[in-house]
Amino acid sequence: MDKMLLYKTAMLAGEIMAQSGAETFRVEDTMIRILRTSHFQTIEVHATTTGIMATLADPTIEPITGVKRISNRSNNLSRINEVNQISRNICENSIDLNTAYDKLSAVRNVTTYSGLTVDLATIISTIGFVGLFGGNIIDCMIAALNGLFIVIISRLLAKRLGSAFMVDAAKSLVIAIITMLSVSYFSQAHSEIIIIGSIMPLVPGIPITNAIRDTLQGDYTSGMARATEAFVVSLGIAVGVGFGMGLYNFIERMVNV
Repeated sequence: MDKMLLYKTAMLAGEIMAQSGAETFRVEDTMIRILRTSHFQTIEVHATTTGIMATLADPTIEPITGVKRISNRSNNLSRINEVNQISRNICENSIDLNTAYDKLSAVRNVTTYSGLTVDLATIISTIGFVGLFGGNIIDCMIAALNGLFIVIISRLLAKRLGSAFMVDAAKSLVIAIITMLSVSYFSQAHSEIIIIGSIMPLVPGIPITNAIRDTLQGDYTSGMARATEAFVVSLGIAVGVGFGMGLYNFIERMVNV
């Protein structure tokens, strides 16, 4: 068995899962299961939200230790599922390491969903949430407009700002302003339903869930880190909505003076 290739395969699997929003204990469990196929004496894996560390050692080999920084994170359950399946195949010896490593590289490099698909899903989800909360057809139309601006802002600011807080605050601000302007023209519209439904795609549901799961698993550091991440994103959304509504009311009062 090529011990270095096994180590690189485990690190790549952990990297993909960590970048795709997997829970910390799942990242560690997957890497440990892959490394255990070596039957070496020492296998240590430590994962956090921002990095993974692993050691593979045995009296018969030179110890292998490495650290991988996780800087870019997103939510992609499809990639997590694919890595899980490859990990099972490795443990069952149904594929060799070279094939496994190539498949993992393909999973990392291939975009699961096109940008257009994600954009359409964002717009449709805003409409769906508004309808779920009891909005009428006008509310849904305004929500669709909000979803369109969420997509535009993501395209324009995501790479330039690089801060989830600032990007989500900008999206929420625009949502609040568009909603308040629309409600002033359509008396049948409901501003609270539109705003709540429109910001739902921005709510950090997976980080909140993972924070709870990591904490229950005893990974308190990762649990607190994910909870802090979710809080910062939620704060950005709240600040954006509040500032947008306040700005609209201020301008309206100035115009009516």
